[in-house]
Amino acid sequence: MKRMNSYILFTLLSFSQPLFAQPIVVWNRLLEHPNPMVSELLVKALQVTADEYGSFQLIPSEAMEQGRVVKQMANNGHVQIAVFAPTKEREESAIAVRIPVTGSLLSYRICLINKGQQERFKSVSSLDDLISSKLKIGTHRDWPDRTIMEANGLTLWKGHKYALLFEQLAAKRFDCFSRGANEVLQELDLHLDKELEIEQHLVIYYPLPFYYFVNKDNPELAVRLAKGLRMLIDNGEYEKIFKEKYAETLKILAIQDRVTIELSNPLLTEQSKVQMEKYKSYFQTLIHRSSL
Repeated sequence: MKRMNSYILFTLLSFSQPLFAQPIVVWNRLLEHPNPMVSELLVKALQVTADEYGSFQLIPSEAMEQGRVVKQMANNGHVQIAVFAPTKEREESAIAVRIPVTGSLLSYRICLINKGQQERFKSVSSLDDLISSKLKIGTHRDWPDRTIMEANGLTLWKGHKYALLFEQLAAKRFDCFSRGANEVLQELDLHLDKELEIEQHLVIYYPLPFYYFVNKDNPELAVRLAKGLRMLIDNGEYEKIFKEKYAETLKILAIQDRVTIELSNPLLTEQSKVQMEKYKSYFQTLIHRSSL
């Protein structure tokens, strides 16, 4: 229901724009994202730059998986804006707007598990423990998470469709569906029929920003989006949205009280590492203030 409401909101928003508004084709998964900050922040960044760049009309793309939208943008396809974690390949395929969309919360991975399985995780207190436990972690074969976790020696189940991973978890094909702290509660809410729950003991951490990406055919749109995001940070609107969307989530997940297992991320480009370091203090403070 939440996803449908978000879709309706963007449809209404788009068609309420003037006829001369710039049409912007956006990956459907961005507009339907389980956490509304992903879509709301995009709209606000475009709105605060409207005086300089003009009005806009958001048009959802046809439904497609993440791998397909990356390839589509690499080949100058019609999708103008998408959102995903960066890799060298993705940053070569499209223009990365290197301001994290949901703070750094995508870096904090929480397990969705089947009900009654909490005890299987309580003995894990280190990366070595997690590796030797043979607990199988579910992920999408096209996500950066797959490469990151494989590089760190974890045992994986790799699916090819996002929606099916929830079905496969419920069918006990794997033990943990690793999700970002920014999305796990919303996804649990969308799959209440599957007898799933949040694992309470662990948080797996690896540096993984969540960026908007813009088609290389439209560099002005990338400049506009980056400018809008910086304006939202400077005027306090970013922090306001973050707290509205995640304060309760951070209290429920209690990240600071969990055992942290840290992984390295071999996929970050030097440019993304520099940008993450630049915003590190800001987002750490934001997460701390929001969890109080």
